[in-house]
Amino acid sequence: MRTDITIVKNIRDDAALRSSFNRLAERTFGLNFESWYQNGYWKDNYIPYSIVRQGQVIANVSVNPMTFSDSGTLHHYVQLGTVMTDPDFRGQGLCRLLMEAVEHDWAERAEAIYLFANDTVLDFYPRFGFQRAQEYRFFAPLSACMPEAFAPVLQSPDAGPSQNTAPDRPAIPVSMTDPANRAALERAVLSGVSQGSFDMAGNPGLILFYASQFLTENVWYLPAHDAWVIAEAEGDTLLLDAIFAPRPVDPREAAAALLSGAFRERFPQAAHGLSHLECGFTPAGIDESDACRTENGSVWEVRPLENDDDALFIKGELVKTFAQKNRRFPTLSHA
Repeated sequence: MRTDITIVKNIRDDAALRSSFNRLAERTFGLNFESWYQNGYWKDNYIPYSIVRQGQVIANVSVNPMTFSDSGTLHHYVQLGTVMTDPDFRGQGLCRLLMEAVEHDWAERAEAIYLFANDTVLDFYPRFGFQRAQEYRFFAPLSACMPEAFAPVLQSPDAGPSQNTAPDRPAIPVSMTDPANRAALERAVLSGVSQGSFDMAGNPGLILFYASQFLTENVWYLPAHDAWVIAEAEGDTLLLDAIFAPRPVDPREAAAALLSGAFRERFPQAAHGLSHLECGFTPAGIDESDACRTENGSVWEVRPLENDDDALFIKGELVKTFAQKNRRFPTLSHA
């Protein structure tokens, strides 16, 4: 072990080291975690393992203990993120030292460890026993999100409250620049139920990392379901990143509420240019799907997620899960 460096675990409350960590994150990823910290959203489940030299963070691997619901069963994983090394110290084995420290501390405390890697390091993580895994994307035609598409459901005597599309109660935009709105979203995350076959449980700090910095104008409230959603439009696709609600909400119903309200003003192409809904998570019931889109959109279309800039690497029990099931880590669970 080199004598000029020290591994410091969790620099969150050390102002000088946190500042150095932020400078390295800005140079590496264009990210700064200071406002996240100052707003109180940097919780105990984001733990930087940092190599410090002469009072400066020169390399880092952050540990994120995560709980996921897989078809109703809770599992405990560790996600690694913010993997970075100062350019002046690359090629010196610092990342290896950190990976070994993480493995020592966490291998027996979680069912699996996973991370997302860019195309420059696809050959690096297999050296630590990680395997690349295939994720999937889930689509439905927006024609399946219109009220008439739910007519058979609405006529069913077993239809529950979440099956009422209530198209006359459109989604309301909620700006995340208001602290009161952020607090309300945090409560919704904590009190919400799982909305998919493979869903992150809780973790409001990570959700607020996105909502308070990058998606401040992409949060919506659905009065008909007492639900909060994070959604945007890209090209011809309505991207539904997340749903937080006290009951399960069909993503297509959430899309219908979005398309009948101010979402069209926020994204002008929503009036005529959108044709598909994409879930940023694994929709409920996908395991019973035949993975083929039907004419009325009653079944999700499943496509492989091809992305070398955000490739999933896993080790542990997740290897079996992703080999046997069509799964996607929620887009807002990436740390």
